[in-house]
Amino acid sequence: MRRAWVALAIISALCWCHGQGIGVLAGKRVAFLGDSITQGGGYVSLIAYFLDRSHPEQTFDLYGLGLSSETLSGLSEAGHAGGKFPRPCLFERLPRLLERVKPEVVFACYGMNDGIYLPLDEQRFEAFKCGVARLIDSCQAAGVAQIFLITPPLYDFPPGEGGFNYDTVLAAYAAWEQTVTRPGVRVIDLHTPMARARASRSEAFSKDRIHPGEEGHLLMARTILAGAGIEVPAQELAAIKADPLYALVAQRRAFRSGKWMAHIGYTREKTVEPQPLGDAEDEAARMQVRIDALRRR
Repeated sequence: MRRAWVALAIISALCWCHGQGIGVLAGKRVAFLGDSITQGGGYVSLIAYFLDRSHPEQTFDLYGLGLSSETLSGLSEAGHAGGKFPRPCLFERLPRLLERVKPEVVFACYGMNDGIYLPLDEQRFEAFKCGVARLIDSCQAAGVAQIFLITPPLYDFPPGEGGFNYDTVLAAYAAWEQTVTRPGVRVIDLHTPMARARASRSEAFSKDRIHPGEEGHLLMARTILAGAGIEVPAQELAAIKADPLYALVAQRRAFRSGKWMAHIGYTREKTVEPQPLGDAEDEAARMQVRIDALRRR
């Protein structure tokens, strides 16, 4: 009898933890912030797909709001983009983003650009640390209940190649982020799993060392969901891409991201002034109807 009660308690605890994980995102306004890897949107689309496919009884409201070249540090290397413009900094647009999107949950993946592709330097490192603290303070002041700091992904430096390996900088940034302990903040270590997975592969995750391909984005999505306490289905990339639901989810994510980025406004190579959303959310809702029809089959 005692064993039966113990088994029941374990099962209940597991179910409770699983429910708590989904409860972090279900029915919440969730913003994904980051640089070009986030703006590309691969891992955000995959996260949306996993949530929709695995939890058809729940609703999810995700906003992919990454901006290419962006940093938290506010730094930029000389001659960035051929000298056309300096790297944008999140804090130029963050107040508008928080006011317009009103996220309850924020995922933030920075660091790749913050070291500006130079060796580890204490002043640059300190600028990144200050940027992380400012991000947390700004989000919490705006009412964000849960912040997930995602450590930077891998800089895919070929094994055995000589010269400076920028990934040593990202590893240092990732190690420091994992020491951040503040209420309402959880750190998801992305860098270590990516580095471990890369060590067992002969093929690079990224052709340009920075932007992961589809398999890299899949690993990112799995790692981030697991870090949020959400069970991740064991699906291969080919099976996901063959599922009609994935194409619809990715299409909606890209459409909505573009409209909300313009609605918030940003400065990069030029300034995009905030624009009205118009009927964008109505169109997104129509897309969601088609998604719901597939996810609940």
